[in-house]
Formats: sequence, C-alpha cells, structure tokens
Amino acid sequence: MKLDLPSLGTLYLAELRMLVRDRRTLITSVILPVLVLPLFFFASSFAEDRRQERIEALSFGYVVTGPEAELARALLREHEGKAAESEGDAPSGAAIALEERTVDDPRAALENRDAHVWIETLTAEEAEAARAEEAAAAENADDSEGDGEAEDGAAAEADEPGPPRPLLRLRYLADWDYSQTAMGELRGRFDEARSLRRIGLLEDAGLPVEVRQVAVVAERRDLATAGQRTGASLGRFATVFVLFFLFTGGSVVAADILAGEKERGTLETLLTTAAGRVEIVTAKMLVIFTVGAFITLAQLLNLWIYVGLEVIELPESFAVELSALAALCLFLLFLPLAALVAAVLLLVSGRSKTYKEFQIHFFPIILLGLLPACVSMLPGVELRSALALVPVANLAVAVREILVGELDWPMLAVTWITSAAAAVLVIRATLRALGTERLVTAADSDEADHLGGPALFPRHVLRWFAVMWAVIFLGVTNLQFLSSMQAQVLFNIVLVFFGASLLMIRRYRLDPKEALALRPVRPAVWLAVLIGAPSMMLVTITVARLGSWLFPIPKEMAEAFARNLLPGDVPLWQLLIFVAILPGVCEEVAFRGVLLHGLRKRFGPVGLCLAVGGIFAIFHFELIRLIPTGLLGVMLAAVTLLTGSLLPAILWHVLHNGMAVLATRQGLALEALPHWAYVGGFVAAALAFFLLWRHRTPYPDLRRRAPDLDL
Repeated sequence: MKLDLPSLGTLYLAELRMLVRDRRTLITSVILPVLVLPLFFFASSFAEDRRQERIEALSFGYVVTGPEAELARALLREHEGKAAESEGDAPSGAAIALEERTVDDPRAALENRDAHVWIETLTAEEAEAARAEEAAAAENADDSEGDGEAEDGAAAEADEPGPPRPLLRLRYLADWDYSQTAMGELRGRFDEARSLRRIGLLEDAGLPVEVRQVAVVAERRDLATAGQRTGASLGRFATVFVLFFLFTGGSVVAADILAGEKERGTLETLLTTAAGRVEIVTAKMLVIFTVGAFITLAQLLNLWIYVGLEVIELPESFAVELSALAALCLFLLFLPLAALVAAVLLLVSGRSKTYKEFQIHFFPIILLGLLPACVSMLPGVELRSALALVPVANLAVAVREILVGELDWPMLAVTWITSAAAAVLVIRATLRALGTERLVTAADSDEADHLGGPALFPRHVLRWFAVMWAVIFLGVTNLQFLSSMQAQVLFNIVLVFFGASLLMIRRYRLDPKEALALRPVRPAVWLAVLIGAPSMMLVTITVARLGSWLFPIPKEMAEAFARNLLPGDVPLWQLLIFVAILPGVCEEVAFRGVLLHGLRKRFGPVGLCLAVGGIFAIFHFELIRLIPTGLLGVMLAAVTLLTGSLLPAILWHVLHNGMAVLATRQGLALEALPHWAYVGGFVAAALAFFLLWRHRTPYPDLRRRAPDLDL
C-alpha cells in the first residue's frame, strides 16, 4: 500500500481546517476535555476549603441516652481535661467543637439532622443481651450494618474477654458527611479516655514501671509516601479516564468526518477528486488521531501542572509525585492507544450511514473499550507478567505503576510495542474494510432500508444484543427477586436470550430453520461431539489456569462464585435443568443461532468465531469466567460453522455444563487432575475437531475472506 504523501498532507490540512471552523465539534471534542480536569481540581480544592471552614465554624451536636449516660459524659470530660493539661500538643480534633443537646426523640433528631450523633448507653446486662441477639441474627442472615451504627465499649470491646461491661453505642448517618465526622471524633475521644483510665488503674495498682514500657509493640509505619499512595489510587482509574475522553472526544469528530458526510451527501464529491481512497481514509483517521493525541497531552499537562507543580492547593491526601520524565513516558504510552481508538471510531463511522446510527453503535464500542482498562482496579495485578502482552489492559497497569513511581523500563517497552502492534493491526483492518465501495457510500444500506426484514437484520443485530446486555445487567443488579440461581436463569437465559431471539426472528421475518441453522448433520459429527465435550472442558480449565497469570483471581472470589453458581441446597436434577439444559439450548439459540446468523457476512470464519465468542463472554459478567467462557464460545461457534448446524453445538454445550455439575457434586476437582489428563484433553479436542473437519458441512452464505485492499 503506497501513499501519495502530497495528497495526504493536503487532505489532512483540509480536514483540520474544517474541524477548527466547526465550533460545535471543536468545543465538544477539544475544549471540554481540556477543561474538565482543571475544573475538577479547582472544584475539589474549593469544596475541601469550604468543607473545612464549615467544620471549624460548626458546633457538632450529640445526644446521650440510657442508664450509663453519666459514664459517657465522664469519659468526655476526662479527655478534655487531659487535653487541657497537655502543653505543646494539640488535642485530637481540636478544630471540631462538640456540644451535648437535649431532645425528646434521639432517633428522630438524628434522622431530621438536628443532631449529628446519638450515643446510646447500655448497662453490662443489656450489652450482653444485645450481643447475644446480634450473634443469633448473624447466624440466620448476613445482614449489613443498616443505618451505619458503630459500637465503642466504655470498658472494653465486645470481643475482649472478661466480665460483662457497659457499652456505648454510637449511632450516626453514614450518608451525612458531618455525622461521619462527628462520629469519628467522638470515637477517638472515647478511645483516648478509655486508654487513660487503663493507665490510671495500672498505676493505682502499683505497677513498678511506666505503662508505655510494658510489652512494647513495634510501631506500624507506612513507608509509602503520600504521592505513592495517591498514585496507586489515581492509577486505578487514570487509563479509564483518558480512554473515556479519547472515545467521547474522538467520536464527535469521527461521526462528522465520515457518517456525517454520507448523510449530507458530500462524501461522493470528495471521491470524484484526484485523491485516492487510501489517502482519503488515512487523512480522516489522522485527524481523529490528532484530536486524541491533543486530548491525551492536555490531560497529562493538566495533571503535571496542577498537581505535580502544585499550582492548585489540593487536599493533603491528594498528592501525586509526577516528574516530567514520568509525564513524558505516560504520553508516549498513550499515543498507540489514541491511534487504536481513532481506527476503531473511523471504522464504526464508516459502517454507519447517519449520525443516529453511529451513536447507536458507539455505546457497545465504548463499553468494550473500557472493560480491559478496568483490570488495573483488581488487586495483585502486576505489569511484570503475561499481562504485558494484552493491549489496553497492560497500559492500564503500566500507568498505575508509573504514577506510583515504579518505572520498569523493559516491561514498559514491551507494553508500548504490544500496544503499537495492536494499533497497527486495527489500522490495517480499518483501511481494508473502508476500501469497499459499500462501506464508504452505504449503497447497500439504502437497499436494506428499502427491503427491510431479513436484509435489515444484520445491521440491527448488535443493537439488540447491546440492549439485552443492559437489561440483564440492570435486572441482576437492581431486582431483588433475581437473587436465586433459578430466578436468574429463568430471567437471563429463558426470557432475555431465548425470548429476544424469537422476537428478532418474528420482527425481521427470518426463516427459523435458516436463522437457527436447524439442519441435520452427518453421523460422525455426533461422535466428535461426544469426544469434544469432555476434552474441551479440560482445555478450558487449562486455559483458565494460564489466564490466572493475566487476571489473578483471589481464592475467596473463586469459592464464592462456585457457591453462587452451584448452590449446595439445590437438588441435582434442578442443577442439570437450570445449569446444563436451559443454558445449553437458550444460549446457543441466541449466540450461535441469531447472532452468528446476523454477523455471518460481516466477518470471515475466524473473525466470526472470535466476535461471537467475545460477545458471549461479555454476557457472563464475572471476570473469573471471562477467559474460559470466551474460549468455549469461540469453539462452539467453530463447531456451528464446520457442521452448518446449531444442533451439535447445543448438545456440546449441554454435555459440557452437565459434566461440570456432576463433577462438582461428586467432589471431583477437575482443576487438580494429573498433568497427563490435561495433555490428553488437548489431544482428544484436536481429534474431535479433526473429525468435524473431515465430515464438515460448511455454514451457508458465509463470507469467505476480507475484501481486497485495492484502493
């Protein structure tokens, strides 16, 4: 592919001039992203100063009730007296003023915010009874803290041995900042007063040495600087933050630069000029990349100027040690990401005929783009691992380590090379895809709009699955009746997957036999399925264990996931129905049925398997299932393409899940088998696919290869 550089330069400058002249695009894609971070810093600094002023000027009110109210007042007086005797040491929370208030209903006063904290006192007998009730309730249900109660014993904590003692229970509102502040101050004062009483008792008993010399425990000191602590927190979200602006800022330019020109009818005029198709597409991509690079540079300069150089006085807890070298390193790392985003956005714009269509496609794209960047939020993830070879995810972890102050140059180089290689591959794929007349002029889209029905379905199938994903996510996170495994399967698998699939078939007047690939297969295929289902289970387990190097999963999370997926109190026959049969049928109908049918002309065989498998994995929200589920989805798509039928994939899926259920109930740890068992699994899986290949009946009407890049 040879570029005409003079033509490319002319087109690039022309596109930039058009961008600068369009005030709406300029403000949305350039100016706003540049101003967001400084405005955030100024707002944070202003809000923190105002908050501190209010705290210093405010008198925090507390209410004391119960039979041990005098004990609470005495502890507070002892703390105040000791603080007054101290010379040179300011008492804890000296800037916070506390006063006792008298009310008729302390709970109502707290809820109406007439008081900040309610100190409920209990006698020793009442405290023991209350603890017994709480212990009994904890055995029946794992309840949360409710209204945000905190407890502080006047003589000792609840878990300390000894005779029954009075209890001071601090009640506050966790959703009210001032209430939390007052609670923290009161608890600190009670702790100090209790410590003083203990020291006094020991001294009165004739302890021959000072209390501080008895059982001296090594001090606990955090060797990390404030900048490193803030960098670790900021680094978890930095890449997501920058990537979000790259997508949102670049999307405005991308929507106008190609989809907008199609809608206005000006793209055909450009195509009639002497400029080649390669130069036109490349120039538009360079404009989007320029905007992304500018946004990235602006964010890093803002971070370095306002935080690194301390231009704005930020809270002490927000301190980032960002040198010029670290800022430059971050910028160089983000450049391949900006190129990758530019290529993706241009491709989406090229596949869209109008602004509206681009906006519909944009939601799943930004969702998929932000997902790998969230890896940096996981604990225990390090760059010096195989994660350095995963685009976007490696960058997110690298940025976090740079903000902490760790510059691992070899792994940073690997990260940059991997990101650059991914960007180059996507750019080439974009140029190849946009080289077709259909994608640039959208002539086929007009025909699909005219014909409707089956011709329109391939353009809308991803929208349906994006809505299905949102429905499942909102349902699982907000509907209480979906807490059980059976309810989730009925809602997610049967209602959403199966129901939406039937609705799509009816809505677009699809032939069910063709859309779901309900075709007979050769007898040897069933033998391949019987061999492949158990062997692929061992393969997915092996890949999942290897994937733990990329995405380390805490043991507690894995155990909790297994308990939720296969509850011990559910009968075996129900598990087989809800975990094996229903998912095996309904998920295959949705993903290897209508989804594969809708995408069959967009991708070649390999790309189609990867796309269907990736989307299948995204619908299984747990990170622990991402890699094995994605691999299973890819393999089942390959089975469907090789056999031309959905039926083998359904049986394969049912057997796979059913054997997992039986193995779990029989106590067989499939992840702890001898090494030769996993090797045998790979060999048997290869044999199964060899049989499928030898007796293949290719999926009909499948795109065989990508269009030639003859622009």
